Amino acid sequence: MSGQPDPPSLLFWASWSDPPAEDLAREECLLEEAAAGRPALYAYGWTRPALVLGYGQKAMEGIDLAWCESAGIPVVRRCTGGSGVFNDGDLSLSLALPADHPWAGSIHDLYAAFVNTIRRALSALGVEAVPWRPEDGTPRHRSPICFEDHLAESLLLDGRKILGCAQIRRRRAVLVHGTVLFRLDAAVQARIYGVEEARIARAMAPLPELEQLTPPALAETVAAFLAEAMGLSGAVPTGPPPLPDALRPRLSDPRWVILSGRMSS
Repeated sequence: MSGQPDPPSLLFWASWSDPPAEDLAREECLLEEAAAGRPALYAYGWTRPALVLGYGQKAMEGIDLAWCESAGIPVVRRCTGGSGVFNDGDLSLSLALPADHPWAGSIHDLYAAFVNTIRRALSALGVEAVPWRPEDGTPRHRSPICFEDHLAESLLLDGRKILGCAQIRRRRAVLVHGTVLFRLDAAVQARIYGVEEARIARAMAPLPELEQLTPPALAETVAAFLAEAMGLSGAVPTGPPPLPDALRPRLSDPRWVILSGRMSS
């Protein structure tokens, strides 16, 4: 016996029923865990659709908020940058790391490690996605639709985007957030963004329907590959902790919850 202690495990929270604004606020807790020195992953999905805007994205830019309100679609904001993601039964993954972690050195390094891990997990479950390459070209103008911009944080399937990511970098921790597309309602997205359905269909694609490929299964596979790649002992999913009282005001703050999604009576 070497007498060396076992490596720590990857902290792995999973939630499939909490409100969108609560899950997004809980990413602050994930950053706190990482700032204390522990890599942490949060996987979550929602039972109803929601539109998630990037931290600095203007809610009125290219988004039909009136239609979202009439359709009862919540519009909320995440702490990472980037542009809008319409989440409808999809998988969100947030990985937080201490700022001195080898993967956290640069924006590019963090995207490369995170995206490649998700690519490996998808491959293990039967989907061969490919990362975006510089020769694929970049958009001339950034779109308010995350999945329309094919950039270094993307995974593509048959030339269409299935994964989009964004980051936040703090003094003691970094967080990379990604959404994997499991469903695509091009008609709804076209109404939200005020574009033709064909434009949505050209840019993005849902994952194929495979028995073994579900959001929880992909989350657990990603967690296992992350733990392996970082030299950790494993990752066992647990429910997330209750949202701290200090973060609860965010749930009614119009900066973070632009529309609650409650239908008018």
